[in-house]
Amino acid sequence: MLNYSLLQSLLFASLWAGSAYARSAFNIKAHGTGVRFAASGEPNDIGVTTSNDNLYTVDIVLGGQKFIVNLDTGSTDLWVYAPGKEIKFTNTTDLHAQLHYGVGEVNGTIKFAEVQIGDFTIKNQAFIIATEVKDLDLTDYDGIMGMAFDNTEIYDKIQGAWGTAAADELARAPITSIFAQDTSRPNNFDVQLGRTSELEDIAEGAFIISDHADDFESVTKAPQLPRFVDSHWSIVMDAMLVNGKSFAFNQSRVAGVPSGKTIAVLDSGFSLPQLPGPAVDAIYSSIPGTQYNPSGHEWYTPCNASTNLTFVFGGQEFPVHPLDLAFPVAAPLDINGTGVTNVTVCLNRYQQSTLDDSFDLILGDAFLRNVYASFDYGDYYPGNNTNGLPFVQMLSTTNASTMWQEFQEERAAALAELPPAVDPALVLQALQRLAQKDEDLNNTGMGAAALASDDDSSSNGDSWGKKYGPIVLGLLGANLLVGVVLLAVTVTMCVRGVKGKSVGSRYTPVRFKENADDSERATLTYSD
Repeated sequence: MLNYSLLQSLLFASLWAGSAYARSAFNIKAHGTGVRFAASGEPNDIGVTTSNDNLYTVDIVLGGQKFIVNLDTGSTDLWVYAPGKEIKFTNTTDLHAQLHYGVGEVNGTIKFAEVQIGDFTIKNQAFIIATEVKDLDLTDYDGIMGMAFDNTEIYDKIQGAWGTAAADELARAPITSIFAQDTSRPNNFDVQLGRTSELEDIAEGAFIISDHADDFESVTKAPQLPRFVDSHWSIVMDAMLVNGKSFAFNQSRVAGVPSGKTIAVLDSGFSLPQLPGPAVDAIYSSIPGTQYNPSGHEWYTPCNASTNLTFVFGGQEFPVHPLDLAFPVAAPLDINGTGVTNVTVCLNRYQQSTLDDSFDLILGDAFLRNVYASFDYGDYYPGNNTNGLPFVQMLSTTNASTMWQEFQEERAAALAELPPAVDPALVLQALQRLAQKDEDLNNTGMGAAALASDDDSSSNGDSWGKKYGPIVLGLLGANLLVGVVLLAVTVTMCVRGVKGKSVGSRYTPVRFKENADDSERATLTYSD
């Protein structure tokens, strides 16, 4: 079994390595077109920005200081890491708060300060000032602003210290604090995530509170999709269509869900959507030329090919842009046994999950880029006191009649900047040869460390590595591709994870079994 760190030395000597958090360092460009919103173009649009299609951020002013925070519809608490910044607190506490993530942890204390979000001002907002951040790379952002419901760490700690009435008054999330200031204000916020392209390295998206974008006011006429599971923006999904054919999911793990339907969480803090393995297989096996690697549960796709994927909610179809199904990964590999060269292969964005919680799948950024979504709290109040059920309304923003031409143009432009794309079958063969070579060396007591000294792939790749190093967390690792497995885990989990007092208090992000084989998959009752 190859060691992940040794393989980084072997194949990516000049590439990025280190932190378990790859979201900001993993700068894959998801080249594409899509609906664009400039924050300045809409008077009521606060704006949400991305430079890599994996991290979506909003600017806020907290206690007189500017912060860049991840806009996260999958959590509630606001926290920032602010070394060297003098925040003007409106109140302080000594209440310790701890947020656990799939990879990483935040520790700090609960404070209060004035917060400005666009034109909205909250005079006394509860938040966590982080004193310790473990395994999270804050290169491109300073914290997280949750957009869900008031029932997580801050609320629990204040409720435990001062009672429910105090928590209901003081422990609101920023978004519900805004609504509480003016009860006549519509209790919705709208989000549409932008997509970068060859012409736009920075993509603006829509983030609007108590209003709708001018071009999407018809969202109010879309079907209301009620929140199904408390504390998450979770809605009933009617179907998943692959090339027009409905995939047959198992019975939902959530009680009360009609047969044939599932519960999906809309989570802007997850870059890569998380689906049951057989559903992922149904998507990517429909693309001619794809190759499946059981060691890492990855699908390698021809970079110029894709499939028609559609999700159905409330009877509405939401096509997924082909650009959001796979992303190019560049790495030095020995193709055809002729020596190490820099090549490009495309890897599945929709990932196999092993979630064990009260919903069935997570639709993250790679889905949300295809919709304009309005999240409405109804008559929601802090402390889960609800007179009316929160709901989501969505409009499709992906044009099925033009997306294929856009895909071909944008993908061709992206590949022009990368090493040559290769047949996925050749990539799989190269990985198998590498694994066999390592096994042979291990049998002689040499192992991957000796291999690293023999195969120097960085001698003529330093400049390439400097340019494309941030693209790759690592294409290889234990069981051939643990690096990409870790990529899938870190990109999707580190800002999303477990909120609350223990890791088990929220959903456990993806874990991949190192020794899983196809016999395990055969026991599943999914069909396509």
